[in-house]
Amino acid sequence: MRAAIYARYSSENQRPESIADQIAACRRLAAERAFTVLDGHIYSDEAKSGARRDRLGLSALVAAGQENEFEVVLVDDLSRLARDNYLMLSVIAELHFEGVRVVSVADGLDSEDEEATLGIQIRGIFNELQLRDLRKKTLRGQIGQKERGFSVGERTFGYRSVPVGTIRMDKKGRPRPDGYRMEIEPREAGVVLRVFTAYADGLAAARIVRTLNEEGVPGRFRSAKGWSPATVSRMLDNEKYVGRWVWNKTATRRDPRTGRRRRFPKPKSEWIIHEDEELRIVPQELWKRVRQRRKQVRKAWPGGKCRRGFSRDQKGQQRHFPTHLLSGAMECAQCGATIAQVSGKAGGYYGCLGATKGACDNKMLVRRRLAENVILGAIVEQLTQAEWISTVMERVGAEVAKLSEHLPETIRAKESELNSEERRLTNFVDFIGEGRGSQALANALIETEGRVEALRSELDALRRSRKKVFQSPPMEWIEERLSRVQEVLERRTEQSALLLRDVLGTIRLEPQRGDVGRPYYLARTSIDCIALLKTPPGAEAPDGGSSSLREWRRRESNPRPHLGPAESLRA
Repeated sequence: MRAAIYARYSSENQRPESIADQIAACRRLAAERAFTVLDGHIYSDEAKSGARRDRLGLSALVAAGQENEFEVVLVDDLSRLARDNYLMLSVIAELHFEGVRVVSVADGLDSEDEEATLGIQIRGIFNELQLRDLRKKTLRGQIGQKERGFSVGERTFGYRSVPVGTIRMDKKGRPRPDGYRMEIEPREAGVVLRVFTAYADGLAAARIVRTLNEEGVPGRFRSAKGWSPATVSRMLDNEKYVGRWVWNKTATRRDPRTGRRRRFPKPKSEWIIHEDEELRIVPQELWKRVRQRRKQVRKAWPGGKCRRGFSRDQKGQQRHFPTHLLSGAMECAQCGATIAQVSGKAGGYYGCLGATKGACDNKMLVRRRLAENVILGAIVEQLTQAEWISTVMERVGAEVAKLSEHLPETIRAKESELNSEERRLTNFVDFIGEGRGSQALANALIETEGRVEALRSELDALRRSRKKVFQSPPMEWIEERLSRVQEVLERRTEQSALLLRDVLGTIRLEPQRGDVGRPYYLARTSIDCIALLKTPPGAEAPDGGSSSLREWRRRESNPRPHLGPAESLRA
């Protein structure tokens, strides 16, 4: 009979020679029973779990069996075929359907023997129970290590594990300490802090990834693809960077149809939480800023897993991808509906969307360009006041000083990295000086010299930046730039519209109808650019509410700054 052999070992800690030993045992049985082992039909899987179906060797074995290329499959024992009882019986049933029998050397079982049917199932159950028992013992050992304050397989970018306690040698001569503890790795921690700061300041994850890859910033694992958006996204959501390490949050179960593992959440009562301020990399204030922006970004994109289209929090497309400077920023004070472009004639007209559906009586329209010119003109008029410009420049100087607070820590990390590279360079030179050089060593020397020069340049730039002091530009220069603010905003309409919403808040348009003259809109904002500024030195804040409200009251008595008169009163 033509025979095939299948061998497997599951753990990377086992000897690869185990495959050869299994094949040798199967060949001895084949010689005893006069089976002919085909050289082209010896299949194996190295370091593959017996609970997985998607094994290359096993898949090739089943496919060849379906082509009737052999009549019998030899395995050292049934646990090599599969540790999962359901999977093992499925594979045997598939081969049996094609007329292929399975013979186990150690178990002495043959699938063609009817009396062995019960023995095969019992052996499968035993192998599965053995796997579950091993899993329980492994989890019990990990929980014990966590309770003793050690880490268990929690390797994270920004940290490194260091052995602690007594180091002993195991049976294979490998050093085994009492446990491992995490500590901050300065170079990687600097990258983490840089990513969080850039994201909190408004950079998209894709832009951060592109910058890191262009600068050649090394990650934990060297890959040809470098950094990816998924890596940065996981980093931004990782609580470990604020010193909160949560373990045992999820469990994995294997899908019996595919053999692949899926994660499932565990109840909070089983979580093991360890909080340590010494392991904090990201300051709490920066963490809060990132959390707030992550929440805003999630509203602007389709929902998570198992969701289709847009989530409930996302609202309309104009809310996140505005086509005009005031798109999605205005609402009707009469019914609360959005005021948007309802006509495209003469550059476009803004009107109440509730009125277009018959739910509001406000049918007043206003030219789009008129609304933009009046609102932005009012902002520029206030910003060009000398006392406000002076106050803004003071706050800008204070913010610039805050941005430089992290420089000492960054400089220390760069100096440490430079010292390490310089020692490496010295070792290379000494090694070559002893006459033990090679082409690979020469290439490594050139690469190290390049890194040393780059680090020295970075350090020089950082040290120079510490000495720079913010200097306010001339008042005339600022006023000239502010006079062209609308022109600048219109160059990138989408980003500018989102920025205006942050500055002005929701703009409420109240229809005003006097006894004489045309009706017009009165614009009110809950957050005005003036409300974001402090009172200038020497100026007393008059009574009567916020500066925003006072400004709008002043404008209410003057028809020029308002958004009207409306050009038409169409239904």
